[in-house]
Amino acid sequence: MKNKVFGVLCCSFLFSVSMYAQEPLSPELSKQVEQIAATIKNNPDAAAESFDELAKGKNKKNISLLVAIGNAYLKEGKNAEAKEYADRAMKVDSKSATTCMFAGDVALAEKNVGTACGYYEQAILFDADCFEAYYKYARAYIGVNPQLSVDKLLELKAKHPEEINVDRELAVAYYQMGNYSQAKQAYDEFMQKGQPEKSDYGRYAMLLYLNKNYDQSLDMANKGIEVDPNSHLLKRLRMYNLSELKSYDEGLAAADKFFEDPNNPDYVYLDFLYRARLYVAHGDNDLAMAEFDKAMKADKDKEHPEIAKEASEANEKVQNYPEAIRWFMVYLDGLKGKEEVTDLFLLGRLNYMAAGSMVASVDSSKTDQIIAAVDTIQKKAYLFEADTIFAQVSERVPDNYLGYFWRARTNAMLDPETTQGLAKPYYEKALSILEANPNASKSLLIECQSYLAYYYIQIKDFEQSKIYWNKNLAIDPENATAKQALDWIKTLQ
Repeated sequence: MKNKVFGVLCCSFLFSVSMYAQEPLSPELSKQVEQIAATIKNNPDAAAESFDELAKGKNKKNISLLVAIGNAYLKEGKNAEAKEYADRAMKVDSKSATTCMFAGDVALAEKNVGTACGYYEQAILFDADCFEAYYKYARAYIGVNPQLSVDKLLELKAKHPEEINVDRELAVAYYQMGNYSQAKQAYDEFMQKGQPEKSDYGRYAMLLYLNKNYDQSLDMANKGIEVDPNSHLLKRLRMYNLSELKSYDEGLAAADKFFEDPNNPDYVYLDFLYRARLYVAHGDNDLAMAEFDKAMKADKDKEHPEIAKEASEANEKVQNYPEAIRWFMVYLDGLKGKEEVTDLFLLGRLNYMAAGSMVASVDSSKTDQIIAAVDTIQKKAYLFEADTIFAQVSERVPDNYLGYFWRARTNAMLDPETTQGLAKPYYEKALSILEANPNASKSLLIECQSYLAYYYIQIKDFEQSKIYWNKNLAIDPENATAKQALDWIKTLQ
């Protein structure tokens, strides 16, 4: 998930292709090529005729001119015409690095990556200092086989350790491989020794963020904003990092700055999610929910149901259980039947907590009695739902105490006076599983035993009750409740 999201955030991470070094054309020829190139789109036949005329006579074997004309066609997406001039240049000198580089560019435009990289390899063979051939080879394979990109760049680095720009390109290749640690390391070297451009601050800050170096990423984002105040990426990263560093007031201010233009099409779900987190941390739950809604809408392919889960957790935190349940149901819908047993358990627990939060009114007015009656009905509905869900948990993991234990708690709330013993079978099952585990929680054991001991008092089976109270004391010799209960039973015998 996370790799796809940051691919969207950093689509500019891949570097633009720069022209390789070649013998420059004379100013006069350059101007002529430029003038003819301007007519390719609207008058291709005239352009072809003019280029053909220009490349005759003494210019017939001028590789720089042939490549310049080919590049003019390549720029306009005229691959067939570009290839024609690449072929002409190859006939003039097939061992020219300039020629091979251009032939590679044409092959790459036609999506023949292997052929293109073969030409780039030839360019390196004919000119060991043709750095751009290494870079183009690496860029060509970046989305196909990034390991080949890394290997080629390391080869350049070994031959020319003084070529600091190779570290920037290495960072891209490592990033594409998902190796953020090595990508950061490569960018570290470039930023220390190279000459960063505006875009480098954003790329480097992103790598620091991905490596969870939030303080360093924030520092780099701040430096970048000084150089490029309008950088969308840097403003985004400033908000992200401040949130991660728990600087919530500053984070909200950074979010306001980042969201200055509400119509900016470059907002992604994570932007709204971070703003929601900042509002939650600041105690503004209503504002947070609005941002969670925006995050869900921005997730057009519905690939991040965890957004709804996080919104549910935020509502649970402020004890707004109806909304917590609603959001959790959205989360489960987003999982499309692939929910884990832990997801079911959490939904059951939310229903249990919702029931527990409902306190009956003590006011005797008729209106309050009606409200209390409605609340009682709703409370039972939550408990019945919780019981159903915990039953499913027990079915899916029958050897785990959790489903039985929480089903016991749920039924105990349905039977607060223990007159029906609704929780008894579930506490018994949970206790049998817990007792078989030498590392079981003492407090859970005591809860199960205490319920069963009290239940047996209710049905006047005092001997059975004493067994469970004594189990309590075996775990906690100072348990006051168990001592008092046993003393009371003695008075009856």
